[in-house]
Amino acid sequence: MKKIGQTFITWLLVTFLMVTAIPLVVAQNSPSPKPNVPAIESNRGSVILDNETLFVIETELGGSSPSERSQRMSQSLKDFADNQALSLNELEIYTGDKDGIPLTVIRAGNLFLTTISSADAQIAGKPRPELATLYLEKIKAGVSRYREQRSLEYLLRASLWSVLATVALIIILLITNNVFARIDQRLKIWEESYIRPVRFGNWELIRANQLDNIILWLVRLVQVGMILGLLAAYFPFVLRQFPWTRELAKTLEGYLVATLQTGWQAFINYLPSLLTIILVIVATQFLLSLSKPFFRELSTGTFSLPGFYSEWADATQKLVNFLIIALAAVIIFPLLPGFQSPAFQGISVFLGLLISLGSTSVISNLVSGSVLIYTRAFRVGDRIKIGDISGKVLETTLLVTRILTPTNVVVSIPNSQMSTSSIENFSFSHRELNQPLILRTTVYLGYEVPWREAYQALIQAALRTEGMLESPPPFVLQGELNEVYVTYLLNAYMNVEYFQGKTSKGIEQAYSQLNENIRDCCATAGIRIFAPNYEADPTNYGPAVDKI
Repeated sequence: MKKIGQTFITWLLVTFLMVTAIPLVVAQNSPSPKPNVPAIESNRGSVILDNETLFVIETELGGSSPSERSQRMSQSLKDFADNQALSLNELEIYTGDKDGIPLTVIRAGNLFLTTISSADAQIAGKPRPELATLYLEKIKAGVSRYREQRSLEYLLRASLWSVLATVALIIILLITNNVFARIDQRLKIWEESYIRPVRFGNWELIRANQLDNIILWLVRLVQVGMILGLLAAYFPFVLRQFPWTRELAKTLEGYLVATLQTGWQAFINYLPSLLTIILVIVATQFLLSLSKPFFRELSTGTFSLPGFYSEWADATQKLVNFLIIALAAVIIFPLLPGFQSPAFQGISVFLGLLISLGSTSVISNLVSGSVLIYTRAFRVGDRIKIGDISGKVLETTLLVTRILTPTNVVVSIPNSQMSTSSIENFSFSHRELNQPLILRTTVYLGYEVPWREAYQALIQAALRTEGMLESPPPFVLQGELNEVYVTYLLNAYMNVEYFQGKTSKGIEQAYSQLNENIRDCCATAGIRIFAPNYEADPTNYGPAVDKI
């Protein structure tokens, strides 16, 4: 708390220096600028003191245009106002003539401030003495005001008002932040009790947390608007307190007013397009919210469509959502502000070129992914083999397919590569054809082994293997009669339900256990397993056999 108080006091001191000391230093050290005397028209000139017009000169005199005369008078008035040694009582009206031209002059000693000719009086519609008296009153009022606003008392009062405004701004900002912090806390409490999702029938259009985020975003927008409004009122007020920054305050106010007017007019003009965009967004959100439960019901099989498979639901939902969003974008983009501007069109062309150059492989994967899904080559949970990669399908997307291998490595394969490769699906026959998967292994035995004994040993090994079906029973085929050995093909029907809950190691473990049982059963029957390139010690496998 002490640290916060010190920071607050330091901030006040810095602000006080900014709003008081800096204008004083600038006023004392900078040269007096020449008054800005804009010509209202080509034949008129304004006599200005401290950015305020005192009167207007509309006639030439002695070869000088109205603008040149007004500039000289403005500079003379500035010199007189800055010279504190000359009092307002020294101002006097002098009447005479120059080169035969009758003139009335307002002067202070040897300093001539204003020259009034008969032409000036004629345009003003007043006699020269009356016009000179009117100008004198305006000059006295302007100089008096000029000097008063640069007096020490006025500057101290302006500094006090600036500091008070700064303190008020800080207090209001602290209160605002505290109030909106409490609102945020209250919204988090209401999220669980009062804020309910927006529903349309049985479908949930906007979830409760989404509605809470929308309300929170609107509250933050109001907070930012209040802070910007406070700053927009604070800075012009402080700048108006000092004569050197008063014109800057007017300029800033002009910019703010012009910006607000322009923004409001642009908003009014853009309102029909904005309403169209809002309607399109609402309709798009409604359609997306409808598609989600519809395809979820198709996926779970609650209801079905003729010729539509449940595994198509997720991919079809993504495609339908993409088409809905694309259609909404086509409608919305031409209605966006600045869509017809050359800059927007240039960026659109550039982005389109980048997408067209870099999306060749992406489009190929998207097309291949769609083909794989709708040809029903596999689905999530299936055990497949692609080339040298085998495992369980974890995820299918429109770009890649992820497979969990027996070594717990997740392999992501681009769909374009999968569409050109041969895919072995170990789950399709049981799921779609109601046929069990056959586990086949090759065993090489010599001619000396009776084939009936070989069949019995191999079938016994299959029946001992966990997860193999007894009905239909395993069977053996003689594949080839080679020169020195016979190729036996052992076929065992797998219980797919048994391996359904297993990991991707299930089939590999079944193969390993089957090979173990083949070795054990052959050893028990005294059958030597023949290896074409390797022959083990025959004493371990029953009767001795001569080497071939």
